[in-house]
Amino acid sequence: MFDWKSIVKPNGKPFCALTAGLAVFLTVVFLLEQVISLEDRMELSPDHIFNLGRLSSYPLVHLSWLHLFFNLISLMGPLNLFESQHGTVYTGVVLNLTAILAGLLYCIVGKLLYPGESVAGASGWFFTLVGYFSWKASLATPRTQLLQTPYHFPTALSPLILLLLITLFVPNASFWGHLSGLTVGYMIGSQEKAFSKLSPPSWLIKKIENRLDVYIEKIPPFVKYYREVEVEDNDRTDYSWLFEPNISLPLHNDPPQQTRGSGRVLGTA
Repeated sequence: MFDWKSIVKPNGKPFCALTAGLAVFLTVVFLLEQVISLEDRMELSPDHIFNLGRLSSYPLVHLSWLHLFFNLISLMGPLNLFESQHGTVYTGVVLNLTAILAGLLYCIVGKLLYPGESVAGASGWFFTLVGYFSWKASLATPRTQLLQTPYHFPTALSPLILLLLITLFVPNASFWGHLSGLTVGYMIGSQEKAFSKLSPPSWLIKKIENRLDVYIEKIPPFVKYYREVEVEDNDRTDYSWLFEPNISLPLHNDPPQQTRGSGRVLGTA
């Protein structure tokens, strides 16, 4: 079951600042789409593999209110949890980098398999985060029980079930776009130390935040800005997994102990 309290208010703190701000920003972008044609300028297709603007902006554009609504509902929980554990600035960097990496993967494969298709929407971020958290969870719990049955399956592969269900039951959902996001999530989860080297160093983030302190202090109190100084010493061993909040998920990928037993759119069109 979902532990909604730990997801929406991690550590008993208010909703995270970047997560809340992103929800507002995506809504504003969608409203602008009703006046200005942004879809043709921002959606991503294999032909745009060298277009950095599209590679980083395609998650921001949505094709309908339902598309936006379901992407926001699915993304806010895992993103809020991630931001509370990694910091606000780092999370912003991760969103940009993962959009580019997933976009590149989508375009490379698309050159061979679907050269004429395009994607848009933030659900790729959702699959990246779910892939990341499921990989971390698998280090503590390699196999997960299937509901109340005696059957178990690999924890790391649990997002694939969601991927298949969405592909089957959501019209025009982009299987390849979602799979690209999920693959990037697995990559980050398995190589988090290496991935973190792509982001600005901690000392630089703290320096920037110190310079912008007067503006950070003006952020409304009903959202929480996570400064780098608050999370830099966090070994992140006390992860709250989306489905099993009582397990502790490791930051680094140490060898697990042996145990016995147990266009098309990204999201809703």
